[in-house]
Amino acid sequence: MGCGAIGSLVARLLEKKKSSFRVTAVLDAVPASALKLSKSLKSRPEVCSNLGQLLSKCDWVLEAASVKAALPAAEAALKRRKPLVMMSTGGFLLNQKKLSALATKYRTKIYLPSGALCGLDGLKAARQIGKIRELSITSTKPPAGFKGAPGLTAAQKRLLDQSKSAFYLYKGDVWGAVQRFPANVNVAATTALASGTPQKLKVRVMADPKLQSNQHEIHVSGDFGELTAVTRNRPSKENPKTSALAIQAALALFERLESYVEVGN
Repeated sequence: MGCGAIGSLVARLLEKKKSSFRVTAVLDAVPASALKLSKSLKSRPEVCSNLGQLLSKCDWVLEAASVKAALPAAEAALKRRKPLVMMSTGGFLLNQKKLSALATKYRTKIYLPSGALCGLDGLKAARQIGKIRELSITSTKPPAGFKGAPGLTAAQKRLLDQSKSAFYLYKGDVWGAVQRFPANVNVAATTALASGTPQKLKVRVMADPKLQSNQHEIHVSGDFGELTAVTRNRPSKENPKTSALAIQAALALFERLESYVEVGN
């Protein structure tokens, strides 16, 4: 579900890697995008006109649509007992209680890939015993990566076009970040969920015209010690809002689901 930069590349690379997962159906709000993806795949997946049709053709669902579309997609998949891989982790965060209850009720798993981040294994381990005292993430991207974000003020839009130095677009909690920059801060939502203490996460979003990569820096301190993880990602050629590593993280998840040996927690 969702045949943009992420969904399309995951589908093509799954086929290229000769994964045991096969794309059987595709759906997009823009039917032409779904048709284009279907034609590019040897398996020629069925182009669906609605979510119900998509769910009738598959065993698993990959949601790669948007934060807004994530909730109806997840609800429908869980009720049909279809395991769900959600790329729009912000959509899960905003509806965490509801979707967790549905997953439990229907005994169906939701998988949230690590996306464009490293360091999440350490963060998940850190929360097991003792307290996490400080938690922050700073996401910095070239200005083009923020074009069209619903949370931009008029002044910020001008800065994206004119500024020659780095500047903050947002400082605050993770829920506000997801609502203002839904296509940019799934990394913040993923960090919040991995920590188990989303209320402690301080989010900073920056634009830097001198930057050629998407950069995310997580800092955690607590009873376990201290962790800092910096990831510098090349933006996807198809969509500068998306890091190439986010697409590769989805592929790594499918590879793990196929394997009888798992590395990492």
